[in-house]
Amino acid sequence: MSKEEDDLLNGKIRSPSLNDKLFVEAEDWWMNACLNWYHDPTELYIVGYKEAADSLVNSIANRKGSADSLIFPIVFLYRHYVEIRLKSLLHDGSRLLDREHKQKSEHQLSKLWPKVRSILDELWPNDEGEDLKAMDSLIEQFEEVDPRSTTFRYPKDFESNNSLKLDVPRVNLRNLAEVVGTMSIILEGSASAISEYQGYRNDMQSDCW
Repeated sequence: MSKEEDDLLNGKIRSPSLNDKLFVEAEDWWMNACLNWYHDPTELYIVGYKEAADSLVNSIANRKGSADSLIFPIVFLYRHYVEIRLKSLLHDGSRLLDREHKQKSEHQLSKLWPKVRSILDELWPNDEGEDLKAMDSLIEQFEEVDPRSTTFRYPKDFESNNSLKLDVPRVNLRNLAEVVGTMSIILEGSASAISEYQGYRNDMQSDCW
């Protein structure tokens, strides 16, 4: 084990060195993230943001982090997870329905979700819709607090005003994680179903050939 690794494991702080490299492989293989085994990293991006937020919430639950400071990356990570999952559903759902879809630089959940909801309603027209109504409300709540994914990334807006404008003085991160978890059941379930339908469709088309 190198001195740098030993210092890191023992909580020691060292000064940066001219020999330091940010993106390298090291001998502690379990700490090496593999970047060359997948064709499309989309799912890893999506799942990774939620897993990172969940890990931070767990660290607070285990009294190993400060809720007052970690709320900012936690909310950003959860919101970004929802955003990129909606974008993937919009892309994959449009493809399944043979609709043309061009990815746009859109960050507002209030503009992404109605398009995704329309696709889900078309794919599953007999669904009672209670879950989707709950999603309507939760997306709206995200939108009110963080409409453009900047509120929890930057402390000030372009006019140097505080980005954060919440009516409540405290936010329970356990509850936040649980509610985002309920959203993920809908989002991940929809993604899995669309992927499965697309797989059936591809198999049928290949059999025709």
